[in-house]
Amino acid sequence: MSEIRVLVVDDEDTFLMAIRRILDGPELIVETAENFNDAIALINEQDFNFVITDLRLTDAINTEGLDILKHIRQRRPGTKVIILTGYGNTGTMEKAYSMGASLYLEKPVSGNLLRSILVNSGGP
Repeated sequence: MSEIRVLVVDDEDTFLMAIRRILDGPELIVETAENFNDAIALINEQDFNFVITDLRLTDAINTEGLDILKHIRQRRPGTKVIILTGYGNTGTMEKAYSMGASLYLEKPVSGNLLRSILVNSGGP
């Protein structure tokens, strides 16, 4: 089985450390970014099979996760994007899917569930 490359974007360092510990392994190679600019730089430099991004990276009204999704659809259309949010609502979910999100999940999300989704997705 080929390695699955994953970028996880979240402004909470403890979440990034925990998710890296849960996901990183022989079949999953995990990179992390804490903000929009770092995420965009990594996306521009590397190919990822998946990008898992928090919807809101700076405050309760911004939706940088959707901006990351838009950038990926323009630059890396084959990359699957999973949107995570603690501020979920139907309108945002519908917008994410209409923009090409592969999955929209509300926090808290089990790391084991994410691992299962990634590994069972068919990979590269």
